[in-house]
Amino acid sequence: MLDINYLRKNYEEAKNKLIRRDKKWESFVIEILTKDKKYLELLNEIEKINAQKNIANKEINNFFAQHKTNEANEIIKKMSKLKSKVVENEQLSKKLKDEIDVLLLSLPNLPDDSVPNGQNENDNKIIKKWGQPTTFNFEPKPHWILGKINKLVDFEHASKLAGSRFTCYTNYGAKLFRALIQYTLDKNVEAGFVEYLPPVIVNHNVLIGTGQLPKFEQDLFKLTNGFFLSPTAECQLTNFHANEILDLKQLPIQLTANTCCFRSEAGSAGKDTKGVIRQHQFYKTEMVILANPNESWAKHEFMTNQAEKILQELKLPYRRIVLCTGDMGFSAAKTYDIEVWLPSYNNYKEISSCSNCVDFQARRMKLRFKDIDGKNRYVHTLNGSGLAIDRLWAAVIENYQQIDGSIIIPNVLQPYLNGIKIIK
Repeated sequence: MLDINYLRKNYEEAKNKLIRRDKKWESFVIEILTKDKKYLELLNEIEKINAQKNIANKEINNFFAQHKTNEANEIIKKMSKLKSKVVENEQLSKKLKDEIDVLLLSLPNLPDDSVPNGQNENDNKIIKKWGQPTTFNFEPKPHWILGKINKLVDFEHASKLAGSRFTCYTNYGAKLFRALIQYTLDKNVEAGFVEYLPPVIVNHNVLIGTGQLPKFEQDLFKLTNGFFLSPTAECQLTNFHANEILDLKQLPIQLTANTCCFRSEAGSAGKDTKGVIRQHQFYKTEMVILANPNESWAKHEFMTNQAEKILQELKLPYRRIVLCTGDMGFSAAKTYDIEVWLPSYNNYKEISSCSNCVDFQARRMKLRFKDIDGKNRYVHTLNGSGLAIDRLWAAVIENYQQIDGSIIIPNVLQPYLNGIKIIK
């Protein structure tokens, strides 16, 4: 959430930054500041009336002390009218404050100056490539075909159990999937992250804190009791210290978790309908860092490099892109996407998104730390996939396939599969 004081003092700067995302946000800022002006006027009027009441109370006491009852009662009548005005103004100011808060929760984060301008994914900038796209001396098969050939996945029975966009991994498909989960967690722990295993059911406040609510409720799975299925462990890990004031010595806090995640895929009809790329239920190893603002940009690079190292050790070709203002997530100030090479697409496909949200989420969840001067400040929150397991599974299957349909197991994963070197 943006700071209302910042908007008051830096209207032009805030407006111009938000317009970089989309021109529609200008009207939101105007509406917020229009309501805020009236809100401040009401608070000022309440303060003046209360000052008058304090003076009047002294006068009333003096009149009673002098046995001037009529004069005292006359002032009491006037104060009664002012009291009604205060109640009216307080009701109006509360209504305005609630409206302002709703609008503030609907505003996205300000893009960092280093983020390129653009409207959509076509305007993103490729800033790094690692490895060459995998080539074959035969016609490669997509992972959904390879999965069936090797009995690694069962889409039909998954659909029978839950419907479309669900997958059941079977036999060595499930073992490979589990190996990838353990491998990514182990690599993150080696890099200094602490492993967590949080609940996957979350409450309303958690999703407000990270920015999924109120704007993106249609993308979530809502339970009948008002709780939600978590769309990403970012929500649980980032909110772990919500409403707390941390000690400076605690920072940075680096957390990792692999959880089942859920998304409704609203508006994605017809996209990635085959295979495991876009599903309602998926697994993701997440990284979250709660950082001192002075260190957050260095931590953004560190987190992104950590996701890349896993792909490098698996010898999977990938590229890093910086998202433009129009394609960036709601809460992010800057985002790197990492895209892995998938032969079935003859293209790169997103497998990680690493974002620095600066103080945007921390302000929403009241997550602060006490700095060296003893002042309470908002931490900077960062999150990144390290990595999306279903997509990583597909990438391994496709890039390591052989002409007979068998799958070579990457060297670093063989210890997690009891030394098995090939699936066939």
